[in-house]
Amino acid sequence: MSIETTLRKLDDLKLKGMREALRQQAETPRQADLAFEDRLAMLVDAEELHRQNARKDRLLRAAKLRVQAHPEELTYGSDRNLDKSLTTRLLSCDWIGRHQNVLITGKSGTGKTWLGCCLGMQAVRNGISVSYRMVSRLLEEFEIAHIEGTTAKLRAQYKRADLLILDDFGVSKLKAMGKHDLLELLDDRIGERATIVCGQLPVENWHAFIDNPTIADAILDRLTSAAHRIELSGPSLRRKAI
Repeated sequence: MSIETTLRKLDDLKLKGMREALRQQAETPRQADLAFEDRLAMLVDAEELHRQNARKDRLLRAAKLRVQAHPEELTYGSDRNLDKSLTTRLLSCDWIGRHQNVLITGKSGTGKTWLGCCLGMQAVRNGISVSYRMVSRLLEEFEIAHIEGTTAKLRAQYKRADLLILDDFGVSKLKAMGKHDLLELLDDRIGERATIVCGQLPVENWHAFIDNPTIADAILDRLTSAAHRIELSGPSLRRKAI
């Protein structure tokens, strides 16, 4: 059987990583001297790596992160109040498997969204499903779902994400139905999934912002009972970039 025929069959079988590795072997004469078992192992390893990278690409597209923030770009200036030890632990992603939360607060421009997306990027690299949403747009989706009768389907969609990032909490006033939707969403995830919440308001002001004592108690209980808190400070990073 010719190498071209084998390559076509690997294509048909959707073994793209193995196909590319075999093509490279055919173009590298010295690899012909390797034992069959070694060459086969190289093909299998190439296919495994290809599938891992393809999965990460799918997860990254599905995550819809607001910014492409990479852990290698993290900075720990003394004025940022970003604890390196805690951040390192969070980058291990163990907290996601333990279904814990991360609450990131700070003034505008201090890097809340960037840090939340950075943790999301690291989760994707570890093969973890992530979904990013601004709170206002998330609740708009639920408003439409109520009209269309697809609320249960939408809740199930957000429950599936191993990590849900809710950004700009506290920017837009919550409607009565939105408060209930947010509570039900968090209730679905508590003890089963991990959540990041980013917002300008300090956590101690969230209760007053929600402006419904019963729902506020329930939401805060679900968010803070197993949460890591990061309170960023310092001047706006946007001004520094100008």
